[in-house]
Amino acid sequence: MDKAVQLCFRVTLALSVILTLCLSIQAQSSSSTVYHQVEGRLKVGNNPAVNVRVRIMRETERRPIAETFSRSRGEFEFRYVTEGDYIIETFETDQLEASSTILHVRPFPREIPTSFRVDIDIAVKVAPRVEVGVVMADVDINVPKEALKHYRAGMKALGDDKSDHAIAELQEAVKTYSEYYAARLQLGRELRRLKRSKEAEEILRPLNDIAPKRVEARIEYGIALLELQRRSEAAESLLAAVQLEEANWVAHFYLGWALLEERAEEAEHHLKRALELDKTRAVRAYLALARIANARGERERAIEYLDAYVATDPNAADAEQARQLAKRLRTSNREDKITSP
Repeated sequence: MDKAVQLCFRVTLALSVILTLCLSIQAQSSSSTVYHQVEGRLKVGNNPAVNVRVRIMRETERRPIAETFSRSRGEFEFRYVTEGDYIIETFETDQLEASSTILHVRPFPREIPTSFRVDIDIAVKVAPRVEVGVVMADVDINVPKEALKHYRAGMKALGDDKSDHAIAELQEAVKTYSEYYAARLQLGRELRRLKRSKEAEEILRPLNDIAPKRVEARIEYGIALLELQRRSEAAESLLAAVQLEEANWVAHFYLGWALLEERAEEAEHHLKRALELDKTRAVRAYLALARIANARGERERAIEYLDAYVATDPNAADAEQARQLAKRLRTSNREDKITSP
C-alpha cells in the first residue's frame, strides 16, 4: 500500500530519547535543488481509470515519496520531483490489477525544471475471486455529481498543496454523500497528516460498514486509533486487515506496533512477517524487535536488530542514533531501555 503503504503509506514511533522514529519522509531541500513535475494518465483500454490510488517512489530505496488519486480523465501529477529513477505504482482494486511503471527523470539540461509525461495502461481482472456466500458490493458507483465535484476539487487542492481548501471540499463531498468511500479515505489521511487524529478517526470509522472487505479502510482506521493510543481497538482493526489480506506488509507492521505494549510475542510475529513481505519499507520493524529483545534481556539479539536497521536504511534520519544505541548496548554494563511512546 503505496507513499502507501504507503503507503504510505505516518505514525510517530520512538525509541524514547535515544531513537526518534519518523514514518513520514522528510524532504531535504537546498537553494541548488531543481524540482521537476511528473504528469500522467491512467487508462483501461481507451477509457480513463478514475479514482485509482497511485504513488511514486525512488527505484533504489523503494520508499514512497508521494501519492494521490487519478482524476476525472485518469490524470494525476506529482510535483517537486528531483532527478533520479522512480517507480510509479497503482493499487489493486476489485476490478483492476495493480501496476508498476519505471520512470527515469533525467532532464537536459539538468538545471532546467522539466515536466515528464507517462501514460499507464492498467489491466482489468479477468475473473475476480469472490468468497462463497459473500456478496461483494462495489464502492463509489452511485456517487452524486455534486459530491463528485467536491471530491475532484479537494483532490486538486491537495495536488496544489492547499490543505485547508482540500479538507473543506472533501468534507463537503462526505456531507453530500455520507458513504463516499474515496472521499472519506482521503479526508481521513489528510487529517491524520495534520495530527488531527480524533477528527480522522471519526471520518474513517464508517468505512468499516461502507467497505468491510476493503483492507485499506481497515488499515487507515487502525492507524488513526493507534495515533490516539487506543491500541486494543487499533489491533482489532488491523487484525481484520491481516485476515482479509495476509500478504499485506503494512497491516502486519502496524499490528505489530499496536500489540507491542501488551502482547509482545504476537507483536514479534507480525513485525517479522512485515519484514519478510517487504524488508525495505517495513524497515522500522527492526526497531520494535530490538525493543522486544532488549526487554527480554537478549542484548545481542537487540544489537543484531539495530544493526539490521542501519544496514537496510543507512540514510535514515535516525540511523546514527541507532548506531549509537547499538554501541551503548555493546559496551554498557547497565540495562539500556528501549521504549516506545
